[in-house]
Amino acid sequence: MRYFISCCTFITFLLLNACTKDISCYRDMIIGSWVEQTFDGQKPETNLRGVHTFVRPDSRVVRRLYSDDADHWKIENIEFNYLISCKIISSGGIVTAGGKGVYLYREEEVMRFSDSILRIKVIQELIDNNPTTPSIQEITYKKVSSANNNAKTIQKLWEMTESGDSTIPAFRIQFQSDGSYTFFMKNKEEWEEQGEKAGKYDVFDAFLMTTSLHCWDILFAEKGERMEWNGVVLENGQRSEKRLSFKAVKPSSAQ
Repeated sequence: MRYFISCCTFITFLLLNACTKDISCYRDMIIGSWVEQTFDGQKPETNLRGVHTFVRPDSRVVRRLYSDDADHWKIENIEFNYLISCKIISSGGIVTAGGKGVYLYREEEVMRFSDSILRIKVIQELIDNNPTTPSIQEITYKKVSSANNNAKTIQKLWEMTESGDSTIPAFRIQFQSDGSYTFFMKNKEEWEEQGEKAGKYDVFDAFLMTTSLHCWDILFAEKGERMEWNGVVLENGQRSEKRLSFKAVKPSSAQ
């Protein structure tokens, strides 16, 4: 239920005293992509985060991971309509729940807005016109840089060099320009491709979304030759922070 509610989050922003101003100007200001940062003050697990992109006219696309079971994930786009009225956003659209489509309507109030941060509070939610209590009450977003330079920087072969977790085996991952990636694990002295771990990915500036490894905040260093992933994972019912470090390697050394 928590995943379902988060995937349907509808957002917008207005300055706190904006009711007397032209509503259309805020529609222009909100254009762009916003990454989910916190749910009720906590960073979401890597499989729950998503990106909300506002495009004209009055349309928002939610891009996130979706799974029918715990082992097979895909990246999906869900499109919704929204309407701005003062500090309140009213929006609705069809989402998938329990294998069928339902209509979700939500009203949210803007609690904080700046050039890079948006925080909203859910004040009403209906599923097929029936009131429901959302499991997530407040959500904070961070705006994605329009330059999105990391989309090209990541297109290399990377080897994980440190995880701080002995249960995570060494691996390599190669990101391609077509939005796919290949996954390798070491067998004795050879790196072997793992077809079941290959998948699709997307990069929104400092946010990486993958189908088999979920979603991570990323940071590059040493002129794009080093990379770090940061995220929260749920293991045995416990939340824990993870940090994975990578170095770029030559593709010829993948085998």
